[in-house]
Amino acid sequence: MTRIRLIVSGATGAVGRTLVPQILAHEDFELVGAIAGRSIGRDVGVALGLGEPVGVTIAPDFAAAIAGRTADVLVDYSTSEAAARNGLAALRAGVAVILGTTAVDAAAVEEMSRVAEERGVGLFLAPNLTLVGQVMFRCADLIRPYFGDVEVVEFHNSAKRDAPSGTALETAHRLDASRHPAETPDATARGLPDARGAVSGGVHVHSVRLPSFYSRHELLFARPGEMLTVIADQFTTEPLVGPTLKAARLLMSVRGAVRDLPGLFDPD
Repeated sequence: MTRIRLIVSGATGAVGRTLVPQILAHEDFELVGAIAGRSIGRDVGVALGLGEPVGVTIAPDFAAAIAGRTADVLVDYSTSEAAARNGLAALRAGVAVILGTTAVDAAAVEEMSRVAEERGVGLFLAPNLTLVGQVMFRCADLIRPYFGDVEVVEFHNSAKRDAPSGTALETAHRLDASRHPAETPDATARGLPDARGAVSGGVHVHSVRLPSFYSRHELLFARPGEMLTVIADQFTTEPLVGPTLKAARLLMSVRGAVRDLPGLFDPD
């Protein structure tokens, strides 16, 4: 089996610190580049405290990371600004992209999608690559046709920069796009501004930021006399590793931008 050559953007971040060691230990993948906003110029193995150099120097951007090398996939878990810049550069170079970073500007995503189509490479728009997140998306699709009223509540730690989360926005998009009964009119006329939360595509989304949380998403479906709640909890970055690596392999046969990869969560 041919090894897939990966560049990780956000290599020193929370996800990168979990993902990079797994790539280095995996026989199907080769780490050929690392991008980060800190520890630039240092060996990524040393920067992550892995005990010894691994032969990959942390670069400030995609151009520097790929210089003199060949890559198949850029895996991006960085910041919205860096993701837009490095993702577009990768696609223009004919490198597929897994966009795990959230809150990327819509215009930037549209441009990346256009370039991916032109270059004939895959762009996976992946706001949540955990099993619980993907099952939650499918639950939203399944349940929404039966309930007119739904609200999304997401909980993250205080260090998260975007609100709502990318997962919450993706869920709201799916809920809004699905056929559903008429919603109950909202009689709210007085009170504090934004007390009812933000509105995305007609769906109310509430963001909670507290130190005790890592990641939780709740979907509250209601109709007169009954309620159904779907909760997806994530406690570490570990659940992202397996799906991200599998997505890298599946993406090799994709052309253009996709939001789903058939078979991604099927048993191996």
